Amino acid sequence: MAKKTPYFEHESLQDKDTIISYLKAITQGFKKGAIKFSDEDENFVLTPQPFANLKIKATQSKKGQTLNIKINWSSDQDEDADDTPLFIDPKHPKKSNRSKKSS
Repeated sequence: MAKKTPYFEHESLQDKDTIISYLKAITQGFKKGAIKFSDEDENFVLTPQPFANLKIKATQSKKGQTLNIKINWSSDQDEDADDTPLFIDPKHPKKSNRSKKSS
C-alpha cells in the first residue's frame, strides 16, 4: 500500500491584520528553521532549507484580485537556479476623483 504524502490545507476568510500576522509568523519560521501549521484537526511542521524556489503570481480582473505565493525546497536544492531579482514595493492605493472634495 502506497504511503500518503502528508500535507496541511486551510482556507478561511480573514481580515488584513490577521493575514499580516500569519505572514509574519511564516517569516519568523523561516528565520528559526521551522514553521508549524495547525488548526482544530491537524498539526504540521515544515523545515525550510537555506535555498528555496519562490514563485509569485499577481492577477487583477473586474471580479477581484489574487496574489499567489509559492515557496518550495528540498534538501538537494540546486543553488544555481535562476536568481533574477524581485522587487516588491508597498504602495498606498490611489484615491479616486470621487473622494476628493469640490472646491
